[in-house]
Amino acid sequence: MPGTHRVRRGPGLPRSPGHRRISSRNGLGRRRLLALAALSGFVLPLTGCGGSGSADTGKASNPYGLIEAGTIRSATQTGQPPFAYAEDSGKPAGFIVDVTDEAAKRLGLKVDYKSTSVTGSLAGLTAGQYDLASSGLGVTEERQKSVDFTKPLFWSTVTVLTTSKSTISTFDGFNGKRVGVVTGSSQEAQLPTRIPKAQPVRFQAQNAAVSQLLNGSIDAFLVGGPDATEFMKQYKGLRQAVSAPVDHPTSMAVPKNHTAFLKALDKEIGAMVADGTYAKLYRKYFTTQPQPELLAAWPALKTQFPGAK
Repeated sequence: MPGTHRVRRGPGLPRSPGHRRISSRNGLGRRRLLALAALSGFVLPLTGCGGSGSADTGKASNPYGLIEAGTIRSATQTGQPPFAYAEDSGKPAGFIVDVTDEAAKRLGLKVDYKSTSVTGSLAGLTAGQYDLASSGLGVTEERQKSVDFTKPLFWSTVTVLTTSKSTISTFDGFNGKRVGVVTGSSQEAQLPTRIPKAQPVRFQAQNAAVSQLLNGSIDAFLVGGPDATEFMKQYKGLRQAVSAPVDHPTSMAVPKNHTAFLKALDKEIGAMVADGTYAKLYRKYFTTQPQPELLAAWPALKTQFPGAK
């Protein structure tokens, strides 16, 4: 077994009819026994020290407890613009992806992105498949039972996306209608309170829901405000029916009890806010001013977005 030292017994003292008399008159046998006992006493502490050194070395080479030292294995999505999506080349892009890349660079780490769904990313974190979920995840009480979240990266709204043919402009107006939601999304959890009598239609990805909305299979799609804005840019036949603020931030998620990694991410996000990098990335993807709740979370943003309240 590695790290274990085996003590080999010395040859036993010969037994003879006069062995007791020899032992009582000669201290040689006793000295041998004492020597063996002393040797055993020194071996055990050395074994313990060897194990501790190995643990210390492992911690030093992988201080954040990542699945693979030096690399963040991150779950992301390919159809959640502007937070996380895939470029034509297939390369991950988006606001959360850019924040992840910048934080990783400052920590001296690489990022290995794995495309999955909302439910897949959260389940993968709890199963030890991912170190991080880099997408626009709403921080809900239910999710906090199984994963931990970084400090707020965005404060969103919830929007009912519909087609230009529809004239409905209230949440209640969609009662009785077929309303799409992404399985596992925060919007799915909000549907019963926003539109209590809606007929839910669940999808694994946003792109699928938008496709069904465009062809008339569903009447509306309950989605995050920034996401709705991006889809309206892509498809002229879509419009925002109604929108409202939400009561939770948008963040990245890590497995439970990965304290060192979470603290390191939050520290780098804070540094990005302080030096203006966060504001630069924000303006790259969003035209609206940060919500008051986000400004409260990061007071330094108040001077970087003078028009925000």
